[in-house]
Amino acid sequence: MFGGDVELDINSYNTQSGPIFTEDNIETNDEYNQSGRILLDVSGERTHRGNFARFKVQPLMQTDGTFGLDDSWFAFGNDTGLEAKVGRFEAFDLFPLGQDVFVEYNGDTSDSLYSDGQGYIYQAKEGRGRSGDAGQVLVSKASGDLYAEVSTLFGDRTDLFQGGTYHGFTIQEDSKNAFIIRPVLAWTPGSWTLAAGAETNLVDDAIVDERGQDISERDGYGTRLSYSEGAWSLNANLAYMDAHDEENLTLGLNMLWHNFGLGYIHARNEIQNVKVGSSVEFASGDYDVDTLYTSYRFPEVLGIEGFDIYLGAYYSQIDHEEISNLDEADRYGGRLRFKYLF
Repeated sequence: MFGGDVELDINSYNTQSGPIFTEDNIETNDEYNQSGRILLDVSGERTHRGNFARFKVQPLMQTDGTFGLDDSWFAFGNDTGLEAKVGRFEAFDLFPLGQDVFVEYNGDTSDSLYSDGQGYIYQAKEGRGRSGDAGQVLVSKASGDLYAEVSTLFGDRTDLFQGGTYHGFTIQEDSKNAFIIRPVLAWTPGSWTLAAGAETNLVDDAIVDERGQDISERDGYGTRLSYSEGAWSLNANLAYMDAHDEENLTLGLNMLWHNFGLGYIHARNEIQNVKVGSSVEFASGDYDVDTLYTSYRFPEVLGIEGFDIYLGAYYSQIDHEEISNLDEADRYGGRLRFKYLF
């Protein structure tokens, strides 16, 4: 089978360069640009006596001239609901954002990068997948209203930490390969879905900083309650991370009614033991990141099936218990998205 989609964005948003947690003035910049890509979806399946084997590959052609890859996996299983998957993909979403046309934050998310001196919005996605050179294997079982999966992510995970530091301490270059395991259990009685999961690295000292501390010791947990019926869709999410010298708690609530989406995310973080004299020294203590986002979808523009236009916007602010100049760090933006499915 062959398909795909076109997704092109016209953006206007505010960005910051350098750390947010600093005694210096925060440098901000308003940007206007275009982003997007064309995704090609190639998939196939063969069956025999209740067994199946299938594959999917999704190359991306970006509007900036670069090439990428979304999903690329091979799966096999049987009609009893048992399946194994190998390759590049995303496991079960424990923190869905709803209609997330444009959602940015004062900081980084757990499916992207951890940057010293920025806020961190943990969403139980550090081991979800699509991570650089790391490999993935997932085993799942669906039975009636119940679904269970165990996903693994193994390989070099130093790419989680941008800039090569953690709390101001330099990360050693001779890191081991990590092995992250991520079990999830979901129950879907009718219109409701209740899911819970965890993620943890099983390899000691996979990533070590200059003090010899194991900063790859990161235990995360997530729960999700979702409802979908008719024109309504609701998600309530909670995620908690217990990391080395750091704790992160994130709450999320979003809804979709017909074509209108609205969401709110609150992150509460506690940072301890930051390197004195480093550029992130002022990051220690407690801080909050609050983000509000919204979107609207115009379906079947010009009467063309599969052609939609989206409007999206967000506003994010950060508040630290010991830093007074963070009003300058507010982030905001808007997006016009053209999307065509083929």
